[in-house]
Amino acid sequence: MSFESSPLFKNTKKLPEDNDDLITNSIPLEKEHLNETNAHKQAREGFAMIYENSSDPHKRLSDIMKHIDPFFTYIDKAILPQEKIDNIKTKLQMSLSIENKDEFANFITKTIEPLIDIKNNNRAEFEKAHAQAMNESRGFIEINRLLSYGKSGSIIHIHAPAGKTVDNKITLYRDGMTKLAEVVHNDSEIKNITATSYIVAEHPGLFKRAGFTIGDVTKEFKEEHYYNEKATIKKATISREDFLQRFYKK
Repeated sequence: MSFESSPLFKNTKKLPEDNDDLITNSIPLEKEHLNETNAHKQAREGFAMIYENSSDPHKRLSDIMKHIDPFFTYIDKAILPQEKIDNIKTKLQMSLSIENKDEFANFITKTIEPLIDIKNNNRAEFEKAHAQAMNESRGFIEINRLLSYGKSGSIIHIHAPAGKTVDNKITLYRDGMTKLAEVVHNDSEIKNITATSYIVAEHPGLFKRAGFTIGDVTKEFKEEHYYNEKATIKKATISREDFLQRFYKK
């Protein structure tokens, strides 16, 4: 729900990966990408888009760091020591001098490859840190490990961080919706609750059974918020009254 797509953190609209070897020159694609994972590919494509979206190298680096910095804050330092984090940040500064899109995308992906290693080898820790980083960077309020939300005027936006490694999902979701209903009940300004993601498109029945109405998002909305997401994005909406009737426990 409010799932953002991103290169590495498949759940925000831009987030990368890394490695140990520093690249100072452009890397031949056919050699460098021979053993790449899907995470590498997504990251590289996302960084290429970041390059295209701004001609200012400082803006590009800022766009990358505003997503990565929160992750560095929450990841277990036993898994990613502060010394390695500092080294990654130092290397990323070198991207300011890169004037070629492919070289930029390759360099950034390579530089932060240690995050790919964590994603592949320490999935639970990666997901947890990612969820916390996502909440911070997007201004979401955490209800529990699998549910958070953001408020915009009279609308509550539900966000569900990645939780493939989390047990007791159904219990956590039910608990989260009950607690969210308390938030809605106590805030008379809230008129609608929404959830927007590829999950809504893939499982519309789940949302319909919970009282939500399913709708499309505009092309402009998807390009702005889900530009690296190839899957269909749908939006689920439910009114305040219907939501409270279903989930609020007096």
